[in-house]
Amino acid sequence: MHPSRPVLLHVGTVKTGSTSLQAYLQQQQPWLAEQGWAYLPAPGRRDRRDLAACCIALGDERDELLRAEGLLESAQRLAHRQQVRLQLQAQLAGLPEGHGVILSSEHFHLSLQRPEEINSLRQLLAELGLGPVQVVIYLREPVGLMESLYSTMVRSGDQRPLPADPADPFVALICDHSASLERWRAVFGAEAVQPRAFPPPEGIGHDLLGVIAGVQRPFPPEPRHQSNRGLRPWALALLRWLNRRLPWFTPQSPFALVRGCRRLLDTALSYGASGSYRMPPAQRQRYSARFGSAYQQLLQREGLR
Repeated sequence: MHPSRPVLLHVGTVKTGSTSLQAYLQQQQPWLAEQGWAYLPAPGRRDRRDLAACCIALGDERDELLRAEGLLESAQRLAHRQQVRLQLQAQLAGLPEGHGVILSSEHFHLSLQRPEEINSLRQLLAELGLGPVQVVIYLREPVGLMESLYSTMVRSGDQRPLPADPADPFVALICDHSASLERWRAVFGAEAVQPRAFPPPEGIGHDLLGVIAGVQRPFPPEPRHQSNRGLRPWALALLRWLNRRLPWFTPQSPFALVRGCRRLLDTALSYGASGSYRMPPAQRQRYSARFGSAYQQLLQREGLR
């Protein structure tokens, strides 16, 4: 029987500062240890995407990590699940008894799209003696979310001139926050799932630490630089032009030199042309009509404003 450890599960969501939060938690490992907690990313990563991927239903090939590693057959997927379980078990064995654990990935939200997949995660955590579980989900206003996501997609090589239509199923997945909360509460219970409005007034790192029982202020300062900053419209237009004219010149290129050159360009734009993208008024209105009032009602219902 494994000793029980409290676990805080940070469930993204998309474009809510997950990368910055994960960097902050990694930097504060010594401070967290003094508080009786540990942040556990996957080996060689900042987050726990491997844990999300191993809980996706067998036969579902939508996750890029599974496709990239050739984990498509059921036997391969089961072996991967066991590998992730053993890696996490080894990390837990190195912690002092009773220390709580923080697990973070936006792919908990992106990849686990059905209650049975979320339940697979719950079962795996229980097998490892992780409980009780507290689930924290950050919710961002949908229009701003999609504008920020579009900027990220263009930087990744996407050629679309506009964000996807609001009726697109993927858009519904990341913008229908009420449905997201329902899925997670159906598995972990209403009391265990805590939604938080994004951006929080004090910074996402401090906000997350503030919900952990037993962690006392003052918290370590957060860096001013934020990861994955947006770009000004002219910079996005330049990248869209490059994506169309040079479709091989992307961060996903199989050639290291090409990837390196694209990263250098992206870094230069991040520092010289950081800003925000706004959809054309007609597209923005479609998003507001579909998701705007529902988001405001959700904030009121959850007491987030």
